[in-house]
Amino acid sequence: MAVKNNRMIKGAAVLGVGAFIAKLLGALYRVPLTNIIGGGGLGLYQMVFPVYALLLDFSGAGVPSALSKLISGDRGGINSARSYLINSIKIFLPFGVAFALLMAIFARPIASLQGAPDAYLAYITLAPAIIAVSAISCFRGYFQGLMSMSPTALSQIVEQVIKLILGVLFAYLLRSNVVFAVAGATFAITLSEFFALIYLAVRYLLHKKKFNLKVNFVRVQFSDCAKSIIKTTIPVTLVGIMIPLSHVIDSFVTVNVLNAYRVDATALFGLLSGVALTVVNLPVSICYGVSTAAIPAVSAEKDDKKQDSALKAVVMTAILAFAAFIVTLILAPFIVNLLFANLSALEKQTAINLLRVVSPCILLLSLVQTTNAVLIGKDKLYSPIMSLGVGVIIKTILNLTLLRIPKLNIYGGGVSLIACYFVVCLINLILIFGLKVKNGNKSTYRREYAS
Repeated sequence: MAVKNNRMIKGAAVLGVGAFIAKLLGALYRVPLTNIIGGGGLGLYQMVFPVYALLLDFSGAGVPSALSKLISGDRGGINSARSYLINSIKIFLPFGVAFALLMAIFARPIASLQGAPDAYLAYITLAPAIIAVSAISCFRGYFQGLMSMSPTALSQIVEQVIKLILGVLFAYLLRSNVVFAVAGATFAITLSEFFALIYLAVRYLLHKKKFNLKVNFVRVQFSDCAKSIIKTTIPVTLVGIMIPLSHVIDSFVTVNVLNAYRVDATALFGLLSGVALTVVNLPVSICYGVSTAAIPAVSAEKDDKKQDSALKAVVMTAILAFAAFIVTLILAPFIVNLLFANLSALEKQTAINLLRVVSPCILLLSLVQTTNAVLIGKDKLYSPIMSLGVGVIIKTILNLTLLRIPKLNIYGGGVSLIACYFVVCLINLILIFGLKVKNGNKSTYRREYAS
């Protein structure tokens, strides 16, 4: 048990550091990017990501968690893991191609429906990235299932380094036209994903050579392997879709509602999603390592009633995320002025206020991703879908209500996010650890888990 927990902690540390560096590079990237394209350009840039993230989930972004669970719980060893990898690529790469084409073909209608028709070119240049990510997801799931977290961590850093260098370069060269500059920045993301895919493919080839898989590999029948992959991936993918789906709804609702009484609706959306939530996601990324490492650790536990790995993951997440929440709340002005120096004085103050409003999301969202991972590891694959569904419904209702209040305007979106993640976190914790009930003078925990 100690060895397994140590592996989980080590894996969480590797992924946490890697994700933190990647998110830090991503946040630093916003500094020159915002300076080049401005608040309005940042709004266009952010407009494409909710739809992009949703299509990524449909094309296999939930695969790493699913494969990690399948491989860690399988007794077939390294050769079985390779079967899962090869067959998952056969299944999900075609989905990546199909959704990339859909995103490019329907770029103009989607952008127009969002109330930002100039975003269409960014959709087109970002579309090929979906193909690369569908394959990247398979490689990451393969390595994570074997409790090898460094390929995932390093590939995330590769993505961000390439995006930073090429994104700033393209945006600067095309700065005379904001629409072209934004499209150049999104095209840099596409290139960064293909570089990350090349890196993971090379790591896999080196790993295969190390274990001499070409000689020892025994192919598992595709139909059997595919059935297991799809059965596990569907609910995990649905879990991954819920939050991006809510952001897609936000991208349509926020700008269109605010347009009724604000002339800077797109810029306000950019400040919430591109500034405040970018900062929030930085500390949340540290806890990403805990949630990712928790899936194989919890899946490998023989006794379903044991809570060692689950409790350790939740406690680690709570400690890290609470500290980050307090620091962000206190240092919000410093963070915004450091990372987004080129914003106007009014935009800076709005961003500072938004960051303070949404700072509790650091704790809540971190706990949501960890508790989702624990539920997946415990084979409660559909429970996170239920809790996230409730949260998204609450958030959408609050958005439609609060955003219409001029005094609240964009801050209503921040309040809605907090309410959403609080409800999801509460439901997940109840499903994992049960309700504490009194029985005479004794306190016991109900260990019933909803499936």
